[in-house]
Amino acid sequence: MRSLDQHLAEKDLHIFQRPMHAASHLAMAYGTTERIQMIPVPKMDEHPKYSAEYLVARAHQWYSDRYGDAVKTRPELGFFMVPLQHRVWKVRAPFFCGTAHVYIDRKLTPKPRENIISRGPVSINILDCFEGMTQSYADTLTDDEFELIETRFGMAFGAMTLLDVLDKGSPFYRQARIDYNHSVEALCSVDRSYGKARRDTATCAEKVMKGMLAQKGVPFEQNHNFGKLVRLLNDQYDLSIDLALVEKIHTKADVSYDKAVSKQEALDAHENLLRFLAALGKKIFS
Repeated sequence: MRSLDQHLAEKDLHIFQRPMHAASHLAMAYGTTERIQMIPVPKMDEHPKYSAEYLVARAHQWYSDRYGDAVKTRPELGFFMVPLQHRVWKVRAPFFCGTAHVYIDRKLTPKPRENIISRGPVSINILDCFEGMTQSYADTLTDDEFELIETRFGMAFGAMTLLDVLDKGSPFYRQARIDYNHSVEALCSVDRSYGKARRDTATCAEKVMKGMLAQKGVPFEQNHNFGKLVRLLNDQYDLSIDLALVEKIHTKADVSYDKAVSKQEALDAHENLLRFLAALGKKIFS
C-alpha cells in the first residue's frame, strides 16, 4: 500500500482522492470481470478475504488509519459570498451525489454532514452551509433576507456546477477555477485584498470565455477585450451573453497594484461573476 500511495502521490493526487484511485488499481489488478461495488464502500466482513470488494474496503481502511480526516472527500463545489446584517458570509456550495432536497430553515442542523453520498434524496438546509452560522444569528434573519439567500444560493450553485464541469476540460478552465478560488479567499481572508479579488474575478470570467473558444478551435487575441470575446462566443455557440453584465466584471490590471478598490465594488463584481456563470451554464446545458 505504501508503494501504491507513493505512486498516487507522484501523480499529485490529493489525499482525499487517493483511496478511490487505490481501490480502483487493486480491483483491476486482482478482481474479476464482474461488476465491482465502489460506492458505497463495501465492508470487509461481508466479502471473501482478498476478493476485489475486500481489497477495495481494505484500501479505504488503510488510508483512513494512515491519514485520518484528510481522506474525507471534497466537501464542496466551491464557496461564494453573501452580505447580510453588517457582515459578509462565506458560504459553501455543497458537493453531493444523488438527489438533494434543498431548503432554508432558521433551525440549524446540530452537526451538518460535510459530504453527502446517498442512494436516496438527502436534505440540505442552506443556512448549514454558512461558515460559522450560529443559531442566535439565524433567528434574527428576516423573510426578505431568506429570499435573498435562496436566490443567491441557487445562482451560486449553478455557477459552481459550471466551473466544476468545465474544470475537467482545457487548461483555461482549470485556471479559471483557480482564479475564482483565489478571488473568494482575497475577499474573506484575514488580510483581505479587494484589488486582488477584483482582478481574479475578472480573469476567471475571461478564462472561461477563452476556454470555450479554444474548445471550438476559434482563434482569439491575446488581450483582455471582453467585448470581442462575448461577440465570438455569441456567434460560435449561438448564445446571447449579456455584454453589459460582462463589462461589469471586467477591470484593468492596475487594481492588483495601486488602484484603490472598495469592498462594495469587489462584492458587486463577485455577484456579477456568479450571475454570468449561472446564466452561461443554463444556456449551455439547456
